[in-house]
Amino acid sequence: MISFKKALTRYLIPLTTVGVIAPALAQPTSHKVRIHSKKQEPGAINLARGKTPTAPVSKSSSIPPRPQIFASASKAESINVTGTRGGSVAAALDEQRHSIGVASVMSREQLEQAPETNLSDILTRLPGVSAYSDMGGAQAATGESQYMTIRGLDSSYNAYTLNGERIAPADPSTRAVSFDMLAPYGITSIKVSKSTTADMDGDAIGGAIDIRTPTAFDFSGPYQKITLQGQLNDKAAQIGTQDLGGTAQVEFARRFGKDNRFGIYATGYYSSKGVLADAVAPNTSYSPTLLSQSGVTSLNQASQLSTQQLKYDLFSSSIKRYGGSLSLNYKGDNQEFYALGTYGQYNVKMDDNQISLRGADSGYNSSGIYQSANATRGQYFETDDSAQLLTTQKIGGITRAQNWTINYDVFNSYGVQSSPNQVEASMYGNTTVNGPFNFDVANTTLPRAVASSGALAELYNQNTNKFWKTQGRDSQSTADMFGIHADAAYHFHSDILKSIVFGFKISDTQRQSWRHPYFHDDNNFVYDGPFFGGESWAYNNAAGPMVGNIPGKNVNAFGGAAGDFRLLDRDWVKNTTIPYKYQNDPNGAGNYTKNDWNANTSRGSERVYAAFVELNLQAGPVDIHPGFRYEYTDFSGSHWKSNGDDATGEFINIKQSYGTPLPYLNINYRPTDLSVLRFSVRRALTRPAFGLINGATSLTLDSLTNRVISVSQPNPNLRPTTATVFDFSGELYNHHSGVVSASIYYKQIQKFVFTSVSGTTNSTTLGGNVPTNAYTNNGTEYQMPMNGGSATLEGIELNAQQTLYFLPDWLSGFGVNANITLQHSNAQSNISGHPNTALPRAPEMMYNLGIFYNYGPMHFDLNYNYIGTQLLSVNSSLPDFYLQPTQRLDLSMKYKFGWGLTGTLAMQNLLNTPAYWETMGKGKSYLAYDGSANGAFVQTGRTYLVGLTGQF
Repeated sequence: MISFKKALTRYLIPLTTVGVIAPALAQPTSHKVRIHSKKQEPGAINLARGKTPTAPVSKSSSIPPRPQIFASASKAESINVTGTRGGSVAAALDEQRHSIGVASVMSREQLEQAPETNLSDILTRLPGVSAYSDMGGAQAATGESQYMTIRGLDSSYNAYTLNGERIAPADPSTRAVSFDMLAPYGITSIKVSKSTTADMDGDAIGGAIDIRTPTAFDFSGPYQKITLQGQLNDKAAQIGTQDLGGTAQVEFARRFGKDNRFGIYATGYYSSKGVLADAVAPNTSYSPTLLSQSGVTSLNQASQLSTQQLKYDLFSSSIKRYGGSLSLNYKGDNQEFYALGTYGQYNVKMDDNQISLRGADSGYNSSGIYQSANATRGQYFETDDSAQLLTTQKIGGITRAQNWTINYDVFNSYGVQSSPNQVEASMYGNTTVNGPFNFDVANTTLPRAVASSGALAELYNQNTNKFWKTQGRDSQSTADMFGIHADAAYHFHSDILKSIVFGFKISDTQRQSWRHPYFHDDNNFVYDGPFFGGESWAYNNAAGPMVGNIPGKNVNAFGGAAGDFRLLDRDWVKNTTIPYKYQNDPNGAGNYTKNDWNANTSRGSERVYAAFVELNLQAGPVDIHPGFRYEYTDFSGSHWKSNGDDATGEFINIKQSYGTPLPYLNINYRPTDLSVLRFSVRRALTRPAFGLINGATSLTLDSLTNRVISVSQPNPNLRPTTATVFDFSGELYNHHSGVVSASIYYKQIQKFVFTSVSGTTNSTTLGGNVPTNAYTNNGTEYQMPMNGGSATLEGIELNAQQTLYFLPDWLSGFGVNANITLQHSNAQSNISGHPNTALPRAPEMMYNLGIFYNYGPMHFDLNYNYIGTQLLSVNSSLPDFYLQPTQRLDLSMKYKFGWGLTGTLAMQNLLNTPAYWETMGKGKSYLAYDGSANGAFVQTGRTYLVGLTGQF
């Protein structure tokens, strides 16, 4: 570990020397201060030309934008303040232009114009920003993105803050924050910083996302607003599941007291909707189609592949969001105080109904073609409910005394992510249908079983299956973060050294994660079985009702490719299991033990101590910001280790601590009021996620055979990822909310984390709860996070936005926006025999194309978003898994009726493109066989919205 003294000597002094000498050598430039007396045109960019650029002055900020603490204190300088309205596009562009580093800012105005009802999808309109969900917990089946990436780096490489302080990540598997809990209501702006500064959290290799809530000082006077919205999901309407939803939001803001120095802002919202997704995937691994290629060592050496099982899933979801925020503020001449709080709840009730078509006695026929001699049908049901909670509180103030500006606050963030009452049920029969059967995967979006019409009719009959058994579990993870932060800026009366800012931040996060199976070893709870005095019925002699007699309804799905498809009544299934959870079943599942309760339990505590110092240097149009930050991480945790007797065990402790020096240098050249060239170089880190080093081992089993399909294991030896990040950009603005920018970036990454998938494990035990008679074979996937070697990411980012103000009359209301990110990554996986790969979640191309109109009472916004192919996991012998490009076209239209009323009509996913498409290999030929998820090709349909807003 590098000592603090050595870090100061090695990093800060050289950077400071460069920062002092460079401006001294620069040619001094004379700048005149202009004071405008004319009223600024609406939507125009706020200009203030002086020696030091400052952030746009907004009456709203309970915490002033970062550049303000570097503003010169010289009384000789005059700053023109035009009062750009907080939350407007012009205010966002002002903040972006005055930022010390490369940043993109989305305003409240832009948020309200977007048709999406979840924040992550809206943010993908910003350059270099993308969003995703996966199918591990079926999140992609909700039709909403969950996690954010900046410039194609995995979401865990970003720092996430709310009103400037950290959000506690409740998901133990990632450092990322689930945006499910962050609704796009009651937000004044969002800033995405792509080159961060020394006063910001250092674990931001990708960048930082800061979400700001309004205060009463955002508004010119009393403010109240009511929003009502209804929506329809067309796929749910076609199938006949819950398809309607709606949103209601109320906002209120007042300033009061002497000179209106006190302010209160409050908002509350409630949103619900129904979504249906259909998903298809292979249900077992692939084999070479041709006998002549059966001996290949890797499937990518075969010209054609076949599978012997397919699965078809319908996910029906009922989604509810509710929450709000409260801001209390006092603004004096030299003193400000604030108390900010937010609350967000996200609940999903999801049913997964699945049909599996299972070939058996598979092999090569006399023609050398792979096929199955016969087949059986199975049905599966699972509740994939999710309950997420996020609360934040922040209390602090700002004190100004002569040349000093001091910021201070204490904060708390509490997050919960749980899956309550997760029940899965299996239905099989004793009917084996004679074939032969082939499973045609040529149509990757809808593979089919191929056989005679009579064989298919028998295979498709749902009443060949009976209700056999269930399993169940409860799981939850929490993160509770407390912290304190303070920084002080001293402003100098100097031509070069304008200010110095220094400060500290201490945070303590308590983590806990558990997963309790309902029955011993997560074993089967047989319907009418030994617990009830019956037999331990085999799968092909089940005692439960036939599928057609279970409460529910039949629907027409997958064009008949899955045969009869019945959606089961969730309450009926849950009532077969939940009343008996955590009980002994000595003649069936077994007696519940201490090991059952604790096997998937882990706890941890992470303390981060950080200190920083940064200078603000200026020579004419050049401002230079050298800085240094040091972060010390102290992690301790414990997880359960079984004694091997299937009954007892103990908690064992692990510990990691490390210090990380982080130097920064940001240089901005501003030749005019409307242009800026930027350069930055910095060091950054990303700590391994709590669950990746101290989590539980989880298994996915074939419900028919008890074969272990996949094993996901933690890796206590993971180390933090570090990186050196370079950014260079140029930005040109105009008076009509227009901007053109270009950025080049390069990231040199060490010890990146990726998911390794292999056919072997280096562990002597499966860990976790291992069901009785569970077994592994050559088809079992072992997934484990690992540190790779070095990696690089380089790219270019282009962005343009402009209203067509020069067109005559009503045509001047049109505008266009476009951005594109092109990048390339190269990573060393350190897996023997595996070539270098791309970085996970790093697409080579991302772009947005949009056209908007805003004239008189009419507004519309049409936006097309494209995110290219992404690597998901690195496989030791199989082709790697990839996520195919996601594309989306959204439309929003608004009309102002007068009297403060505005109507809205919006449509999401007009092109009906898939929400998720995972493949084996980079091409689209083969859907991925991912044992940890149901569904490789997922569609959620279109959503239509209509709304009315009243502002008074």
